[in-house]
Order: sequence, then structure tokens, then C-alpha cells
Amino acid sequence: MDIKKELAENGFVFIPKWKPDCSIKSLAASLGTIVKISSYFNHSMISDVQVIYPKDISFSSNNQYSGKFGLNAFPLHTDLAHWSTPPKYLMLRCVSGYEEVSTKVLPLNLVADLMFDQGLRRAVAKSRGKQSVLLPLLFTNEGENCIRWDSLFLEPVNENAKSIKNLMSDYNFWNMAIDLKLINFGDTLVINNHLNFHARSSVPLELIDRQIERIYFN
Repeated sequence: MDIKKELAENGFVFIPKWKPDCSIKSLAASLGTIVKISSYFNHSMISDVQVIYPKDISFSSNNQYSGKFGLNAFPLHTDLAHWSTPPKYLMLRCVSGYEEVSTKVLPLNLVADLMFDQGLRRAVAKSRGKQSVLLPLLFTNEGENCIRWDSLFLEPVNENAKSIKNLMSDYNFWNMAIDLKLINFGDTLVINNHLNFHARSSVPLELIDRQIERIYFN
């Protein structure tokens, strides 16, 4: 499989049991330049590779998805949407997974017309926190139209952005997303973070030992 070609054509690629003897860091480095999260302001304690696992609200801080949604489904979003230019790619790699939990991917091209009808071109949000900055939901990177959205870390500042927020929470959008299952060790999902939204389904309490590695690259 030509992974770079698949990414260029489809915006995401799922590779079952991909090179289980290799580290996620080496695999990401073979596709691009790893984003060193620790180099960014207020991120010095975050490693390049994160292990993410389901947590109940009571065991999470309120600035994390688990602190807001717990074991319920995570809404459709793009990662690090509050950055001026978010990482282009994220890689999710299964350490321990289950059939009952899915990662959902919604390509922008499936919903772009609906979003443009709701004023995406003029939609502006601000990052939450004391040092908030204004961010267009539609931005350009290397000549390509890109999308950002995150209901936890971005707050709409105009009516267009509020319309996009309502659209993103619409159940029809959720149903349009593609279900992908990270079940076996080494199952890997690479997503173009500029052209796709993604989400996580709800997690049954007995499956909280699910573990997924995550890394970003450009």
C-alpha cells in the first residue's frame, strides 16, 4: 500500500496490524516530520507520543475531552484546533482495542457544501482561556483550504461560527461519519487533520483498558 498516495487521494488511511514491531514514532517519521508538542507554549510536559485511554469524568481535568464527556461519545472535531496552524496529520495506533468502540472520520468534502451554506467562509472563533486569539474556521495552508473545529477549545464569536457549531452537533453529521475499528495491536489510522473531522464512540465501562497511541506530524 502506498500510504502517502492514499492520504493524498482519500484524506485518511486505515492499515490493519501495520508493522507491529515498529514504534509509532518511527512510522510517523517515515511519512513526515514529527510535531514536537513539547516545543509549544504551555505544552512542555506533553510528549511527542501520547497514550490515550478512556476515563470517567471524575478522573479527568475539565480541560480534557474525558473531563467534559467521560465515557460518552466524543464529538466531531479536529485536533489542536486552537493552534494558529494545527498539525496536518495525526496517527492513531492500537495497543489494546475492542470491536465495540469505534473511531469516526468525517471527510470535509462530504459536508463542505452544507458548511459553506451556513457561512463557513466568514466563520470566526476564539480560543478559550485568558490569552484567547481569533481564528478563522476555514484557513489556508500551502494553498489548500483547511478546516478547524473543536467545541471544547473554540468559542464562536460571530453568527456564522454559531451556525457551524450547531451544524457540527447535528445528529445527521454524526451519522455521515465513517466508522473505523482499532481492535488489534498495530491497527493504525492516519488522518489528514486539515481535511477531516474525527470522533470517538461511547465506551462501555468494562472496556476502559482500551489504549491508543497518538502522534502528530506534518
